[in-house]
Amino acid sequence: MTECDERPIWSMSGSEMLSALDTVQADLARLQTRRLELLAALDANGHAAELGAHDTVELIALRHRLDATEVRRDLRLATALPKYADVQAGLASTDLHPSQAEAIVTALERIPATAQVPIESLRVAEVEMVRSARFLSPADLRRLGKHVRDRLDTDGIEPAEARALAAETLWLKRGELGVEFSGYLAGDHAELFQTLIFAGARPHRTGDGERDPRSRGKRQADALTQILTAAAATGSAAPAHGAVKPHLTVTIDLKDLKSATATATGTGPGTLDSGATLSAAAVRRIACDAGVIPMVLGSASEPLDVGTAHRFVTPAIRQALNTRDNGCIICTAPAAMCEAHHIVHWADGGPTALTNLALLCKTHHIAVHQGHWTLTYRNGRPHHTRPGWSTKPAKDPPPAAA
Repeated sequence: MTECDERPIWSMSGSEMLSALDTVQADLARLQTRRLELLAALDANGHAAELGAHDTVELIALRHRLDATEVRRDLRLATALPKYADVQAGLASTDLHPSQAEAIVTALERIPATAQVPIESLRVAEVEMVRSARFLSPADLRRLGKHVRDRLDTDGIEPAEARALAAETLWLKRGELGVEFSGYLAGDHAELFQTLIFAGARPHRTGDGERDPRSRGKRQADALTQILTAAAATGSAAPAHGAVKPHLTVTIDLKDLKSATATATGTGPGTLDSGATLSAAAVRRIACDAGVIPMVLGSASEPLDVGTAHRFVTPAIRQALNTRDNGCIICTAPAAMCEAHHIVHWADGGPTALTNLALLCKTHHIAVHQGHWTLTYRNGRPHHTRPGWSTKPAKDPPPAAA
């Protein structure tokens, strides 16, 4: 290893700092390459089993406090390196960083034996990728590696796609006040998902013309909610429901529902089929654009009678709303992303009529039910009154009247 410049950093010029970083980077590459050699040798001699560890991955992960996934990835590279002379030479000369080597080796290792690619072709691909590493980052090399695989394994794309589709997964777990989820989509499913999320997650300026205050993650979560809402509204998103919209069942005491005014949460929550709960205010908001099935319960909470569902906002009314309001009346979000809101809530006797309805995006629908905005209907259109905190104070007070 070269001797590292140990002078205080504050005493260095910019060019000296950069030169010292070059030296440190070369030393790190040499140390990481040495680590890979030791990992491969340790795994080959079976020392982990002698110590009582399950394998080399467990030994190193526990001993060095590392994630097993990281150790397994490094060991996979270490054991594959002897097959790639040019990659090894690049590592030895520090012309190749271990992360670049990992990108090259992984790409070539993913070419299956069933493709029957000639050794000479694999050798040429290795040489060209090592040469390209003089100019490309690991991410760029991974993209180049995929192109190389597609060229060498002409029959491999379709089976690989089939394997990726078979590996698709989605898991849901009930969390506090919501659901946690993760998963994997492949091919055109992944492209469709990304396209819809990215389109729905574009930032929108606020009513004051300010930048969208939402984080990227929040905007993407809002986009997914809008997609699910739109899909549910078609009535055919879930095959088992046929032509009936997927629905939520919420159990709540009528007096709690009525007492959940725009600025109050009521005295009791609503209960979902899953056992989760919603505030009475949230139930009022949901009920703005949903069918309601009244259920009469006996003293022991047993169902005695179930009424007929009544869809408050019919397709004809919704179409008229879309035409009149042309989106959220507060932020102008597209109509497809909006919900129908009763200006005077149905629980308070408000009719389901154009004169008592307005389109609101989900964010502003919640804000209205929380009392931040006030809606009225006059001159044939709904109007909103801005909350006090949305108005910036004047820089200079108005002059006093004479």
